[in-house]
Amino acid sequence: MDSLSPWKRIFIWLYRSLFRFAYKLYSFKNKGKREYYLFALYRTDKPEGNLGYVYDELLRQVPNAKVRFIRGANKWNLSMLKEIPYLAEAKCVILDDYYLPVYLIKEDQNLKIVQLWHAAGAFKKFGYSTIGTNFGPNPAYLKLVPIHATYTHVYVSSTSVVPFYAEAFNLPQERVIPIGVPRTDLFTSVEDVEAVEKKLFSSFPIWDNADTVRVLIAPTYRAGGAQRESNLNMEKVIKDIAKVINPNVQIIYKAHPYTPVEELDKLAEFSNVLVASSGSINEWMLIADAFMTDYSSSVFEFALLKKPFAHFIPDLHEYETNRGLYQQLEVISDGAMLETSEQLVEWINARSKNEYFDSSRMVSLNFDNTSRVSELIVRDFK
Repeated sequence: MDSLSPWKRIFIWLYRSLFRFAYKLYSFKNKGKREYYLFALYRTDKPEGNLGYVYDELLRQVPNAKVRFIRGANKWNLSMLKEIPYLAEAKCVILDDYYLPVYLIKEDQNLKIVQLWHAAGAFKKFGYSTIGTNFGPNPAYLKLVPIHATYTHVYVSSTSVVPFYAEAFNLPQERVIPIGVPRTDLFTSVEDVEAVEKKLFSSFPIWDNADTVRVLIAPTYRAGGAQRESNLNMEKVIKDIAKVINPNVQIIYKAHPYTPVEELDKLAEFSNVLVASSGSINEWMLIADAFMTDYSSSVFEFALLKKPFAHFIPDLHEYETNRGLYQQLEVISDGAMLETSEQLVEWINARSKNEYFDSSRMVSLNFDNTSRVSELIVRDFK
């Protein structure tokens, strides 16, 4: 759909005009005093993942930094107007996902808008790259609300993905900066790795013996309704394979945050399936012997660990038709391509402890830097 009803168009225009006027008014009242780093949180109440690593590094580099957190409602109502003073007093807004208020204001030289994005590499298409697909945004809406197009700094994992992010965010390429993904700093810290492993083993019923092979499964988000990308149900797939995999295999299922709880509850009957209800996916990667996904960009980060991984893609044609990928899957990834449940079971049962997998090509394509990423990013924008 590429049009808006007249009433919706008028509402958005009036709301945007009010938002911009109030922002200018607060900015003038504030007399240009912008002191705060504003972290816009999307799914959690505290900074985690990329936001968490950048927050910790910011406090290391700027010990007296004034920081505020806001849980963006992202809704067209009066409550969102309360966020205007925060924007008017901030010198920098830092986010890793969607945050509607920064798309409503006009570009302001006194305000940096830093997008850390929550995904590495460039896998499935998103943003402006999906215009014209079931999943894509409404072009008429984008004319009124330039989603993503107001960022001043976008940090990505490599030079090779810069054109894709520039297209997805409708930004000039010079605003897309290939420094790296902050949360991968976890993998290079022996102390952090040990702390994470201790936390997970003490908090969850993880099998811990010499023969246990732990396979982490983490699918991407699949939209429903008019934006449906495919009909694959990963929870059903896991129920089916849990009945036939080797007895020494433990599946660790890290579902997408939007997965309905009732779907996850259906897996409780299987003793060889652990639903990872907390902890980041990067943390779970540390104790996994192998990794399986479909189209999740988390596969890029797992590739850094040089352990086996695979893609379960029985719906590849359907997914490419409805949403699309930036590059062919075999170009993007070094992982095994599995099209049937039988192939998936065979691949899982073939895994062993301490198995090495050469993902050097994939890593070199998708990462320019994996060292001191948070430090370099904060030095760039602070």
